[in-house]
Amino acid sequence: MARQARSKSETGIYHVMLRGNERKPVFVDEEDKNKFVEIMLQKKQGQASRLYAYCVLDNHVHMVIQEVDQPLERLMKRIGVTYAAYFNKKYNRIGHVFQDRFRSEAIEDESYLLSAIRYIHKNPVKLGDEVSVNYPWSSYPWYMGYMQNVALLPEMEDTLSQFSPDRQLALQRFGEFHQQDEQRRFLEVAETSRAAEDPRELVTGFLQSRQWALEELGKNENQGVATELIQALIARSGISGRQIAHLTGINREKVRRMAVSMEPSP
Repeated sequence: MARQARSKSETGIYHVMLRGNERKPVFVDEEDKNKFVEIMLQKKQGQASRLYAYCVLDNHVHMVIQEVDQPLERLMKRIGVTYAAYFNKKYNRIGHVFQDRFRSEAIEDESYLLSAIRYIHKNPVKLGDEVSVNYPWSSYPWYMGYMQNVALLPEMEDTLSQFSPDRQLALQRFGEFHQQDEQRRFLEVAETSRAAEDPRELVTGFLQSRQWALEELGKNENQGVATELIQALIARSGISGRQIAHLTGINREKVRRMAVSMEPSP
């Protein structure tokens, strides 16, 4: 079946979503999220593309981007290829990191633009974080001045100016705007019969149920119990052996042996 053509925006502004392959986590730790933000800002090439908002979650990213001198498809390809090279090298893996092509929807007016920005900034709240302003991998803290010694992008300045020409009043109104409910519907990760679970939550719950510290997993006498956790991580979150080693502190060779021991005999 031929792919459906993208809806073309007259303003050049789009709400874009990039998903992890098979909905698996592609941002395992803080370093991964920080690296993606670094790549995104680098590849937008100044004002060749304008970035109004973003939020990096565990298995997908939301962005509001405007095409200027750089086509959206080119920007997203450059971001995806560069991050995939970083991710595959770090976790000693090969293959796709993001799922097929990115999804996008056209933004044609100022009201919809502001609503899309608010929707993106409030995504961590939907996933259980108590306060979205404390989520460091979205552009909201940047707008609000929580990022020290970092100047706002010109497009972010333009967004704030829509609330007031006075900076302090604009920030106050921008914050109040984010406390309002959003009635519009936007792009979201498609529901599946069983979504991949957050591997960090699996590890935390596993340790809490046994009242263990993370270091207990690496002890030889606890190998049987650690194998149970590895089995759950592979089956329920789908992350790689290297990612498991990174999360649990278990030697990567031990992880490999435990994973092999779980495979059925031919």
